[in-house]
Amino acid sequence: MKARLKIVHTESHCQWGGQEMRIFNESRWMSQRGHHIVIIAPKDSVIYEKSRQESWEIYDVSFNELGMPKDFFRMRRLLKKIQPDVLNTHGNIDSKVVLAAAAGLGIPCIIRSRHSTPRIKDSWYNRILYRKLSHYIFTSAQFVKEQIVRDLGVSENKVFSLPSGFFIPSDLPEHEEARKALTAELSLNPDTRFIGFVGRLSSEKGLPFLIEAFFKIKDIFPGYHLALIGKGDMRQRLEQQVGKYGIRDRVHFLGYRDNPWIYFRAYDCFMLVSSKYEAAAQVIQQAMYARCPVVGTDAGGIPDIIIHKETGLLVPPDNSEQLAEAILQTLENPDAAKHRAEKAFRYVCNNHTIDMMGERILGLYERLLS
Repeated sequence: MKARLKIVHTESHCQWGGQEMRIFNESRWMSQRGHHIVIIAPKDSVIYEKSRQESWEIYDVSFNELGMPKDFFRMRRLLKKIQPDVLNTHGNIDSKVVLAAAAGLGIPCIIRSRHSTPRIKDSWYNRILYRKLSHYIFTSAQFVKEQIVRDLGVSENKVFSLPSGFFIPSDLPEHEEARKALTAELSLNPDTRFIGFVGRLSSEKGLPFLIEAFFKIKDIFPGYHLALIGKGDMRQRLEQQVGKYGIRDRVHFLGYRDNPWIYFRAYDCFMLVSSKYEAAAQVIQQAMYARCPVVGTDAGGIPDIIIHKETGLLVPPDNSEQLAEAILQTLENPDAAKHRAEKAFRYVCNNHTIDMMGERILGLYERLLS
């Protein structure tokens, strides 16, 4: 394999979520190892700006449905100019445009990454994208891989489940230090303890059920508060629900935070209670690395990471009763919760760091390029 690869990533989304973080972190890891990174994205996207700050090679392509014919010809010219060793598409629109534009150019390694979890429609067009125009398919969860193989007839040998890896933080505060810092941030009693969430406040995250579950156990654990880190279009609805339950003083909306690690360390229990559309979320891995006990729903790619009663607890989605029971089980049995957290820490260290992910991806590149 070439010592220095030219790796192109395309992304049509403008927001900053798990998909964009995955592209950025993977690119940073590859860049640190001497590979040349090219990012092609809309100029008003977050990843475009962050890539510019990294001094990577960047190009502005709109990737909107109305401009697809124009974008096709621009991408065709760009790919001829760049001559990448690896081309990786990520969003729906950019994948349609870029994979078609790359046809016949002789790019050695072409990848269609599928980060989201809704079922892919079995259409002639998707069969061409996934079977003919891509050398590899990268998915974020095992069940997505299985659906692509089963429904689209893609060879199992070209589809790989590669959950996002995370950069290990240089240092983490002790649990008590982080917990007291959070009580100070919220101007609460220094003895306050926390259950928490980190992620988008969106409909698929199941947060109304989390708030309802917290309401059910609030009198059993009067010293506990619920802290929600993130932003999204569900916030107003969730705040109304909190007001209806009369627990405004016990539930805190902290908004987006660049560095979530202190919150994972502050929580006694981290919750990811998505209803259905959830990949193997990086926040679970981060919580596990922070040795925070985790509870998740048996939905999407969450069971790829949480092994029930081994590395965390799993409950059915959209079920506040069983969610409340899992919270009680975690808080009432701290020794068992600590044991699960230690096993989870060892599991993510062995399987889900950015180094583990990066080396596996380089190995797949080498299969095609050598």
